[in-house]
Amino acid sequence: MARNAVLGLLALAALIAVTLLDLAPPAPLPKDAPSGSFSAARAFAHVEDIARAPHPIGSAEHDRVREHLVSRLRDLGLDTRVQEAVGALPIAYDGVVPVGRVRNIVAVRHGSAPTGRVVLAAHYDSVAASPGAADDGAGVATLLEVARALPASTRNDVVFLITDGEEPGLLGAEAFVREDPAAKGTVVVLNNEARGTRGTVTAFRASPGDGPLIDVYGSAAPHPSADSGFAALMGLLPNNTDFHVFGAAGWLGLDAAFTGGGAHYHTPLDDPAHLDQGTLQQMGDNTLAVTRALASADLAALGPGAESIHFTVPGLLVRYPAWLELPVALAGLVVAGWLVATLRGRSGIVRPGSLAAEGVASPDAEVVTVPRVLAAAGLALLPVLAAGAAGYALWPLLGVLRPEYTQMFTGDPYRPWLYQAALVSVTAAVVPAWRLLAGRLSGRRLGPASLGAGALLLVAVLGVAAAVVLPRGSHPMAWSALLAAAGGVAARRVPAAWRPVVLTVGLAPAAILLGASAISSLDIGLRLGGPASALNLALLMLLLLPLAEPLWSRRAAALLPAVAVVASAALVAGGLAADRFDAAHPRQTRLVYAMDEATGTAVWGSADGEPSAESAHYFGEPHWAVRPARPAPMRPPGLTVVDDTTSGSLRTLTLRLTPTAGAPITGLSVEEGAVPITVGGRDLGERRGFAFHAPPGALTVTLVLPGGRARIRVFEQRHDLSAVPGFTPAADTVHMGPLATVFRVHTL
Repeated sequence: MARNAVLGLLALAALIAVTLLDLAPPAPLPKDAPSGSFSAARAFAHVEDIARAPHPIGSAEHDRVREHLVSRLRDLGLDTRVQEAVGALPIAYDGVVPVGRVRNIVAVRHGSAPTGRVVLAAHYDSVAASPGAADDGAGVATLLEVARALPASTRNDVVFLITDGEEPGLLGAEAFVREDPAAKGTVVVLNNEARGTRGTVTAFRASPGDGPLIDVYGSAAPHPSADSGFAALMGLLPNNTDFHVFGAAGWLGLDAAFTGGGAHYHTPLDDPAHLDQGTLQQMGDNTLAVTRALASADLAALGPGAESIHFTVPGLLVRYPAWLELPVALAGLVVAGWLVATLRGRSGIVRPGSLAAEGVASPDAEVVTVPRVLAAAGLALLPVLAAGAAGYALWPLLGVLRPEYTQMFTGDPYRPWLYQAALVSVTAAVVPAWRLLAGRLSGRRLGPASLGAGALLLVAVLGVAAAVVLPRGSHPMAWSALLAAAGGVAARRVPAAWRPVVLTVGLAPAAILLGASAISSLDIGLRLGGPASALNLALLMLLLLPLAEPLWSRRAAALLPAVAVVASAALVAGGLAADRFDAAHPRQTRLVYAMDEATGTAVWGSADGEPSAESAHYFGEPHWAVRPARPAPMRPPGLTVVDDTTSGSLRTLTLRLTPTAGAPITGLSVEEGAVPITVGGRDLGERRGFAFHAPPGALTVTLVLPGGRARIRVFEQRHDLSAVPGFTPAADTVHMGPLATVFRVHTL
């Protein structure tokens, strides 16, 4: 029996490995791959052209990238144009709202009998600190290679939408959806994004009514990776990709991205050298295959349809209607109850001196009762909470040991693997430690059968709770509990030597849905992925209790947590030694500059330190730690009053805001609070102010203010800190979101 238990655990570990290998990106295809296939090598050549240098909106490099893309799309025979418009942040925000003159690239392959449009979307602007090879050079290069590989004739129109101004606030997508004729009618969109430089490309979010589209994706994509549970979690967070705008417009679609190597995100290391070409191949293969399927489909009949539950298992994207979610979760609870009923009132023979004998009424047998199982289920919540706490605490702990980690933008170091192993090690020991103590703390009333059944019952209850609280996100727990309970019931009906085999079969879904997720979640970063990973692993370990029981002795179980803690400490120490900062792996910090032109005083603002009372005056927000700086040779924009009219209690001011030459951002804010603002022909509603990216020249601004005097703050911002006297960048430090601001407050 012990031998079969060992083999069962090894088989489950192998199943986790197979699942992770199945999700891993494929090998990249070379430049001489067949013309109808997607070649990562061909697409990578586009990445190299796009990501030569940072190209934020309004920069000369940004103009070069746009001209290059327009030329390549026209060379491919597409009907290509540039949409110029004024975009604004399409999200409620109580600060100074981003606005900008955007130039979206719209290239169309017209269909022979269109039932709608297939829109392939990516953005071509980068942040100021990064060349943007992954974010979003990979997405743009994917579009270019897909455009080359698509058939010359398709049923539906295929629109290649390369948006502008995504980084400052989804500006290009907002302008396209609001103004462009190609945004009207029946539209299905595939949006490609990145939050790292490697890893699995996952369709992490879908629009409402995604069932028919998920069916197309699951059938067509050669390397599918999607999970409706992850999409449900993302729906609770402010996930600001262009897809947010497309979904709000009622488009049916999928949002795909990769997140591994998150420490490179928005830094100079998001360059072609760090982009994994296997990841690029997966993005391209899936985009090309799904686009081919959609280009020939009846888009009007596609949806929106029913909501779906979907998740990936080796070789298959499982999907079924969302209305089945609660029945599946309840079935898991029912079968778990059935298992308890089969155990109730029966004695299980245990080995004297083993961990199984710990906490039972006699050294030879255990009597299972419903109250004892319920007590065990309640106690089983403790290791789950403890594991979640460990996952949550790891990143803050590393920040104490190495304060520079607190500034890492995505909450992940450059070399996270030893830290990840430390988290897995300490989490895996939580359940055995609980298993050892539970019997003792219960006064020898809870034995292995009660604890195993109680742990399974807890997972089933959590599955039902998730089905109610987190719709479309319960399946990892629901299916794991359902089939593990079924395996437990079946194991009671076979000879003892075969019980581990039956239990192993029943635990296979848990290995895939909980075990593989525990490892893959770490790609999100230790700050966010750590808690998710630890929780999934703890749930899996609880379900493994009956299978592992024949292998545990009291002494080994007592020793395991201590060994795991020591091993975790050694792994953390190894991580600190291996993950050192240097020019190739720079420290990350937030550093900004602001100068009050009226007084000639200036400060540096840093995210590292206690916020200062002066922060609000210089930066318009109270979050920065400040220190004195030298004045820079910068000027704020000019402000001219064009018209000043008072009617009743309201005063309408029409102003001309004139940027200085070459300033990429100019704007104003009203110190009295939010007021109706119109700028560049855009009615922004009630806002505190605006920051206009890539201004075309002088801006006409209309403000509707309460009567009386008004204090108007006008400002310009640049991404280059080198203009500030005394600024010397360190070779091993990268400044995230560098910004130099000059402002003046006018009383009108």
